[in-house]
Amino acid sequence: MKKLILSFLFLAPVFLNAQTFTNSAGGAITDDNTLRYFPVTVSGLPSQIDNSFGLYQVCVNLTHTYDGDIDIRLMSPDSTFMSLTNNNGGGGDNFTNSCFAMNGVNGNVTSASAPFTGTYVPVSSINNLNNNQNPNGVWYLAIIDEVPGDFGNLNSFSVTFAANPPADPIVFGPCSAANGAGCYCPDGSQDCDLLPDMTASALIIAQQHTETPGLITLSNATPNIGWGPMEIHGSNSCWCDTVTVPCSTITCPDGSFPTQKLLQTIYHKNGNVITTHDTLTQGTMSYHPSHGHIHVNNWAAFTLRSATSNPDATTWPIVATGSKISFCLINLGNCTSNYGYCVRDNGAGNTINMDSIPNSGFGQVTGCGVDQGIYVGNLDIYSQGLAGMSMDLTGVCNGDYYIVSITDPDNNFIESNETNNWAAAPITLTQQIPQPLASFTYTANGNNVQFSNPPNINNTYQWFFGDGGSSNNQNPSHLYTSNGTFAVTQIVSSNCGNDTLTQYITLLTVGLSDSPVASLGYSIYPNPATESTTVSYFIPEKSDVKFELFNVMGEKVYSVSKGTQEIGHYEFNMNVKDIGLSNGVYTLKLTTPFKTASIRLVQLGK
Repeated sequence: MKKLILSFLFLAPVFLNAQTFTNSAGGAITDDNTLRYFPVTVSGLPSQIDNSFGLYQVCVNLTHTYDGDIDIRLMSPDSTFMSLTNNNGGGGDNFTNSCFAMNGVNGNVTSASAPFTGTYVPVSSINNLNNNQNPNGVWYLAIIDEVPGDFGNLNSFSVTFAANPPADPIVFGPCSAANGAGCYCPDGSQDCDLLPDMTASALIIAQQHTETPGLITLSNATPNIGWGPMEIHGSNSCWCDTVTVPCSTITCPDGSFPTQKLLQTIYHKNGNVITTHDTLTQGTMSYHPSHGHIHVNNWAAFTLRSATSNPDATTWPIVATGSKISFCLINLGNCTSNYGYCVRDNGAGNTINMDSIPNSGFGQVTGCGVDQGIYVGNLDIYSQGLAGMSMDLTGVCNGDYYIVSITDPDNNFIESNETNNWAAAPITLTQQIPQPLASFTYTANGNNVQFSNPPNINNTYQWFFGDGGSSNNQNPSHLYTSNGTFAVTQIVSSNCGNDTLTQYITLLTVGLSDSPVASLGYSIYPNPATESTTVSYFIPEKSDVKFELFNVMGEKVYSVSKGTQEIGHYEFNMNVKDIGLSNGVYTLKLTTPFKTASIRLVQLGK
């Protein structure tokens, strides 16, 4: 695929009888959506500035994160404002040796990137201030940070006055095939191809989508922010499957519609003259009966993806795929009336409109026939209510994702930039498969306990009954062989994650073995232990409770008193590593006034 490399010619401006006035104190740029004024005093100049002697340029040095948040203006002593830059630079940082003059050799600031090193044409004309006013007095650089969260500091700025300040750039009228003088080349020359630059819009997806169980519908837009129109024509070469057929064929033998190869028209500027040539592309078009007109195939693809650390969203793992990938190439909006749909740098914050796109409005063909196109600064829109504007979310989990839209995903057409044709819109799904939730109830019939939980066909289950038994059934039953308190753990899993719940159940059923361990619900987990273990027990009546730990020689190595405890279930953590036990077998004895019980503890931690 061909790419156009953008560049500008650099020319050094010549100042005649120049005088520069500088503010070197600067100051903080407050993050409160309020204009901050920085003064510089001008003196010793003629009492009137105009096109023979006047303000020549303004230079700024400042540090600021996310330049797209700020506006920079200049106010003259007669309180006239002009705008140097307005929300340009997107997420880039700083203005470093940035100058503004009407002959800025680095082009218009609206098309440039941070840190704006060099000389640029400002947003509005400096000559608005060369209005016969007296320049002597206080001038102000006014800066406003419009969005919270980023901060900066003005380091210095200067204003320069000189003879013959440069006039405003000459505009020769709208760019068109009949008026090449009104068209601009991206490299500033008079001889170039005027190529389209197709992008995608994250804003329309974020604003226009509807989620229902198993499905999401969305709108999609494909703006052209390039230097020439995206224009295609049928080549009169058609086929069914792999068999060539006349393009007048209505339907193919299998009931589908013939596919036609496409030509792309490339516009070329040479001075004041615009010429064109057609090139055969890899793109095709077909009739789509659900819309009743012809679509360009594989024009746009949208997918649901999980984000990774890679800033290129087209590399992120695909969770779900859209079904609608074919569109007409037709003007259904533009970068001004649909403000926010047109951005540079994959939505990095540099929103552009028709005024900041050279050659905006340039184009000759648009529609849904065999001749289609999208003019410069215009965009196609397919709304979520149209057939196919959806993604099947069957099997998709609730959570945070991105909808990623890619225009011309197969690079079938020639553009000036093949790296910025995607957009990623964040979305949170709430009506799909939920995260598994562990939850269960139980009923006891003697020593047989039946467990149950809310049904979910997407889940798998693991049960641990606290006495060494386990099950993978959804609603298991378990036969306990002794009285006691048991920690029952349920683990619920699905492709959306897992959840764990532990509940204690106490069995004091008449007729079960009334061993001291069972009657006190006495257990240790984990056992063998490495660093710590949890001791669990049940006190059937108010009593004093004490634990003692003995080694295999019968020597007491640890003891702890729990004092007087009321009826109920208790547990505590015993850190065997802190006790300093060596690997081996120990006996942990539980003593109450009415009963004692002992459990063997195996230490494997050292």
